[in-house]
Amino acid sequence: MKDLWLIRHAESIANIGETTTTPREIPLSEKGRKQADDLAESICERPDLIVRSPYVRARETSEPLIERYPDVTTETLLVQEFTYLSVSRCRGTNFQQRKPWVAEYWERADPFYSDGDQAESFAELVGRCEKFVWEMNQREFELAFVFTHEQFIKCLIWQSMALVPDITSAAMRSFQRFMISFSIPNVGIVRVKIDNDGQFYFGRIDASHN
Repeated sequence: MKDLWLIRHAESIANIGETTTTPREIPLSEKGRKQADDLAESICERPDLIVRSPYVRARETSEPLIERYPDVTTETLLVQEFTYLSVSRCRGTNFQQRKPWVAEYWERADPFYSDGDQAESFAELVGRCEKFVWEMNQREFELAFVFTHEQFIKCLIWQSMALVPDITSAAMRSFQRFMISFSIPNVGIVRVKIDNDGQFYFGRIDASHN
């Protein structure tokens, strides 16, 4: 049995409504940097593996813990947030300005649609989640920490509950309903057990350290 902690990144400048450049480059806010420090201080367990998203806000969240355990193996895997809007048209906008585009994307409910440059389809998100599950089953560890993003975590949970559904418009709408039904706070932790057959078992969201 393996233990896997899925950790949402700390508060970013996008989370507080500031304009951003690209999803990859969004940094932590001042509060987020403190959250990352506090998270590292609150964790008593030593991991065997640290995984982090290539996006800046997840990398910055992981850094205090990596500094605490510099000899622990660290990997960057494709566990970044679901980026479904064209990066070029979103550059220099904030969440409120993007809301009509977000609504349009989900109303389209086309799982294979790509909005433009550096945007991925819903089908590609599902594929990334499936690949991550495979990667974690291939690695040897007793405890791993994964610094990732809210929608990626929710897709992992949804896939586990839905037993990997077909990629259809109905599945995409199902995921959207699931996604908006609850929230994972910044630096919230979802603990996962992986059994010997590679099955993921998700625990509750832990925000007690927040």
